[in-house]
Amino acid sequence: MFSDAPRAGLVRRLAAIVYDALIVVALLMFAMTLALAAVGGLAGVGLISLQGYQDSADYIQRHALWFQGYLLLWLFWFYLYFWCKAGQTLGMRAWRLLLLQQNGQPVTWRQALLRALTSLFGLGNLWLWIRFGKGLALQDQLSGTQVVLLSKEQSRALNLHRQAK
Repeated sequence: MFSDAPRAGLVRRLAAIVYDALIVVALLMFAMTLALAAVGGLAGVGLISLQGYQDSADYIQRHALWFQGYLLLWLFWFYLYFWCKAGQTLGMRAWRLLLLQQNGQPVTWRQALLRALTSLFGLGNLWLWIRFGKGLALQDQLSGTQVVLLSKEQSRALNLHRQAK
């Protein structure tokens, strides 16, 4: 149905990334709040000691490796969930972009994970300049996916909200 749509260009992809970055910042702030609450709760019940630390934030900062992994899991969850569930993140939805397999089928979890790992935090989109005219970013080529640009009608049909009964 959407496989005949044109592939998305660099400018729209970057605009969607900027839009998603705002959402990701809020998501990571929420994850930080959960981490601070968890450290405070664990210290409160005596499972960890904050002796030698100024507070929960200092504890997290000194154990930054596990915390960075924790934040990376949140980041991956955001993209993989939206790519696999709807084929688009909120930023992609705003810019009428849709992620599909190159044969037009929905993206699998394996493809989404491979795409996230090979996107180089968005820098893989610069591959569009190197391979001008192909419409596939580095992560698209390596994962067998494509990002297409939907028409307004296709976007409306894809994102219809059901009427409450």
